Amino acid sequence: MVGCGALAEIYYAPVVQELQADGLAEMSVLCDPDVSRLKKLRTPFAMAAAKNRIEEVVAAKPDLAIVASPPRFHAEQTIALLDAGISVLCEKPMAATVPEAEAMIAAAEKASVPMAIGLFRRFFPVNRTIRDLVRNGNLGAVRRFEISEGGAFQWPAQSASFFQKSASQGGVLADVGVHVLDLILWWFGMPERVRYEDDAMGGLEANCRMELSFPGGVSGTVRLSRDTALQNQTVIEFERGWVRCAAAAANEMEIGFAGAEFAVAGQVRKTEGPRAPHSLPGDSSHQSFARQLRSFLVAVRGEGPVEVPGPEGIRSLRLIESCYRQRTLMEMPWLSPGEKAHASALAQSVAEP
Repeated sequence: MVGCGALAEIYYAPVVQELQADGLAEMSVLCDPDVSRLKKLRTPFAMAAAKNRIEEVVAAKPDLAIVASPPRFHAEQTIALLDAGISVLCEKPMAATVPEAEAMIAAAEKASVPMAIGLFRRFFPVNRTIRDLVRNGNLGAVRRFEISEGGAFQWPAQSASFFQKSASQGGVLADVGVHVLDLILWWFGMPERVRYEDDAMGGLEANCRMELSFPGGVSGTVRLSRDTALQNQTVIEFERGWVRCAAAAANEMEIGFAGAEFAVAGQVRKTEGPRAPHSLPGDSSHQSFARQLRSFLVAVRGEGPVEVPGPEGIRSLRLIESCYRQRTLMEMPWLSPGEKAHASALAQSVAEP
């Protein structure tokens, strides 16, 4: 485990404990420059060696490394591990920049070692169901979508890097936006037109909005925030119906049908057909996160494909960089005319080249 912050503690540690209990994996090395974080993570993994530098992890030669450090370290650490023949599950965003991500992909190809990107929402039953509806045309062609996700920032970050321009390439778009955009690209493909605006004004954006258009007539909007409570939902309109689910919902959704008085709302369940004796509940958020790592273990053993490889993970990063290059200032009705003029001038002076 490279990086022992909140993500490692809250998400990965419980999953690895489950894998250990099942005899599928063992935590052998914990790595973080912060001794207090190492001490905290060693509570559930007392037998794991504590290291401070990536070189020490490479020397320990684990079979698989999880890179859960801040994004600005992802490329350097992942490439060092891949060069040593160590498989890597790298958290999102896969790198701070597209060139860094490209270097990671090249390193994985050169070493012929599996590398996966931690876009675990792809494993949510809801999102897989939406993908099937889009691809199979069960509700007809997609017409439009609206996605919003936001509220007061509550992630128990172990550093201030989320809010520092010197430590992060972006704000909310480069954070939760990676998950949202990855799903959009997974469902609909690459957009042909994008309009993007945010409130960065030279810093890191807390709010952003984008409009996307895709070949075939699909269009939609995305609204993200770190300080404003939004509707927190995904709505997709089809020719013959619609689907709606809460933001980050793993296994609950609504499906409506054109011309029907009522919609269906409930849990997404795994079934083998209408005559099967029963259906099984779809994975929860925790179970989906665990499935991501279990799936990668299968790939590392050479028994299956990498479900979210580097060439998939880089796509949302390319779109994010494209948005930042064309950013415009969001409308902020709470500002006075003078403040708006100042904000606009500031935004123009720091516009991306």
